[in-house]
Amino acid sequence: MKLKLNDCIITSIEGGSVDVSPNCPTCWGGEEWVDYIEVEFAEGESVTYNEVSMTKFLDWIFTSIETGEILKITRRMFDEKMEELEEN
Repeated sequence: MKLKLNDCIITSIEGGSVDVSPNCPTCWGGEEWVDYIEVEFAEGESVTYNEVSMTKFLDWIFTSIETGEILKITRRMFDEKMEELEEN
């Protein structure tokens, strides 16, 4: 899949959850999982956005595609939106 933004192309989007629990024998034994989204750009750069809900991300990206707004989004705007999603 290739997703054309205004000034770059996204070639891959992957996501899931990763265990970020402390890995030491004296630490609390519970598991702590956070969602992440990894985006690869055509330039070969890969960026991981941690603590981003896949549902919120997909809602935003599909709405942007549906409305045609995706073609106006620059890489900087994409990063800003991902930071916003990380905070929520």
